[in-house]
Amino acid sequence: MTNGRILRKVLVPLDVTESGETILSAVEEIVRLGVQEIRLLHVANVRNTLAAPEILDHDREVLEAWRERLIACGAPSVTVEVVSGIPSIEIVERSERDDYALIVLGSHGRNLLSRVLLGSTTEDVLRNANDPVLLVRLRIIETGDGAICRLATDRLFGCILYATDFSAYAERCIPCLAWMAAAHPEEVIVAHIQDLRHLAYASPEQMAAFNRRDEGRLAALKQQFEAAGFANVGTVLRTGNAIDEVLSLAKERGATLIVLGAKGRHGIAEQIFGGVAEAVVHRSESHVLVVR
Repeated sequence: MTNGRILRKVLVPLDVTESGETILSAVEEIVRLGVQEIRLLHVANVRNTLAAPEILDHDREVLEAWRERLIACGAPSVTVEVVSGIPSIEIVERSERDDYALIVLGSHGRNLLSRVLLGSTTEDVLRNANDPVLLVRLRIIETGDGAICRLATDRLFGCILYATDFSAYAERCIPCLAWMAAAHPEEVIVAHIQDLRHLAYASPEQMAAFNRRDEGRLAALKQQFEAAGFANVGTVLRTGNAIDEVLSLAKERGATLIVLGAKGRHGIAEQIFGGVAEAVVHRSESHVLVVR
């Protein structure tokens, strides 16, 4: 397990609002893990800038102040870009062009169906970006003086849940996890959910064989993570619905970050998540890292 190029360049699209400043707190955690270059990007609504071009100057001033904040936190290189356009298109274009190691986005709130409100920009980026996307979960707190925005958890890397199906997509998460060892998480949980639909007709002997195989795979991953410097690594093997089990496990263990792979289609107009990744992104209260 090596960290390779993972933290070389990080793209952070931000709104010039309180939510953008809150996301910056999570970026400061990432900075402390050794990121080499951060690009702060703000895409102003093209309709607003046509009516009032001076908006771009104001937005650039805000991002410059945030740049200084990250420099003070230890970031070796922080650049600022303020453009007018459609946010999701501008973000995805930079993902395709500049080979970022990570894109950091925010989401907050829930609707009446208990789905996390991602926003159209975040949704589009998750579906179409080539790079790993870290979804920083925000929460809105109502106070007597109005609403305030905070991170959903005190620490981004407090307890990490890595959900794997042992596929090539899941293996791509491992380099992304390697640099998190420097955050000294309290616990890393490596979990595999055996799909109940595929095991409905398995005999007891077959189930025992499946369990031995998967427990061996989990044990090998545990050793790999321990060798990378993670102090407290546990494994979990469960059988059931993968979506429900991952969400349940995250809640039981207090996972602050869920890491999982996503399937994608390349070369067509729209890419898609794998079913588990998309559902976890929409339903989890934890931060989520989706790796293609």
